[in-house]
Amino acid sequence: MATKRDRYRTKVNKKKKIHINTGRLFAFFFIICIVGYLVYGYIALRDIKSVDILGKSNSNYYLLSERKDQLEKTLIVFEEEYNEREKISMAYLYAQNKEKGSSVLVYIPGWVEYSGVKEDFGSSIPVASFRFAGDFLQEGRGYEYAIWQFEQLLGGNIDEYIWVTPQARNIFSQNLDASSAGSVYAQYYSNGFEVNQEAFFLNVFASRLGWFNLLKSTPQLKDSNAEIYSSLSTLGGVISRFGQIQSDILSSTPYLIDLSSSKYLSQQESLSGVGITSYVNVDEYDAVWREFIDNMLDRELEKEQVRVEVYNGSGMTGYAGQYARKIRNSGCEVVRYDNAPQLEEKTKFYVPKMENFKNSLDVILELFPGTYEIIEGRPSFMTTGDIVIILGKDIPTVYSF
Repeated sequence: MATKRDRYRTKVNKKKKIHINTGRLFAFFFIICIVGYLVYGYIALRDIKSVDILGKSNSNYYLLSERKDQLEKTLIVFEEEYNEREKISMAYLYAQNKEKGSSVLVYIPGWVEYSGVKEDFGSSIPVASFRFAGDFLQEGRGYEYAIWQFEQLLGGNIDEYIWVTPQARNIFSQNLDASSAGSVYAQYYSNGFEVNQEAFFLNVFASRLGWFNLLKSTPQLKDSNAEIYSSLSTLGGVISRFGQIQSDILSSTPYLIDLSSSKYLSQQESLSGVGITSYVNVDEYDAVWREFIDNMLDRELEKEQVRVEVYNGSGMTGYAGQYARKIRNSGCEVVRYDNAPQLEEKTKFYVPKMENFKNSLDVILELFPGTYEIIEGRPSFMTTGDIVIILGKDIPTVYSF
């Protein structure tokens, strides 16, 4: 029979068997904290809006390519605050053919000027003022005008765009400016040691968009009104695209066209008579761009080896040259451009052998938003091109401010 002391010892032994696994408890609370922080970070990131500013006015139909092929072109614009106003600090065009493993990056500093706006302003203006100039011409269309002018400067359409506002830029990359980019990324470009280090800002910015760094910025993100404008529908898509571009650059050794280099600049005395103005020499840019674009073309387009002629029957000067440049920068050979023998009311495309140049025609039509007559045959005057374009009086009204 158990004594009172034996019963007491039994109770004590039972109590000793009850213990708490502090390691597991700590791990449980740690996981809860991590999950909570991730949810908090997700909500904060969701507050950063990705808005298609072109979609609001349906101008994406005119400015963005609808054709999906192996060659992808992304325009990235960075803005900054200066004297309580927002201006473009720099922009990039990243063109890539993943199947061929080839790519090229174009760096456009905000301080260079573009002379293609003389019709609107009587002189060249700096890239930094593109958006302001658009709002001046027609309030509320500044972003649209800026993207349009980037396409005029570069001589071709883009597939997608990302516009980083000053608020979003500051949150994602605090204390980061162009001069802090350094030369660590020079080794990843085929000509990286020949360009100005400010051109590497895109790489440094993209490196700050890792999820760990984003979560560290959660407090600022949560209370911000920052926005990113993009044809990509979500912020996650924008961040992912930056990551893809960064990864591709680090693995494919692209060529970097640095438009801040004297090679691509022409200079003249400023209108005020004080100082020198540097503006982009598009002929020099085109020559280099075409060396690389010809090796990045969609394989089906490359096989067709199309020859194009462009004739201006609009009655307005300069249109044949403008469209010939865009067609050539898209990878199609232009064998002639000139004035048409007579004025034409409507723009027409003549394609004698339609089945042989379907891909080429699709690429060219992307540069001509709207509906046009496509004729399987030749115009009344002598031509030799595989595709012959006669610009009509309707061409100046296709897209304008």
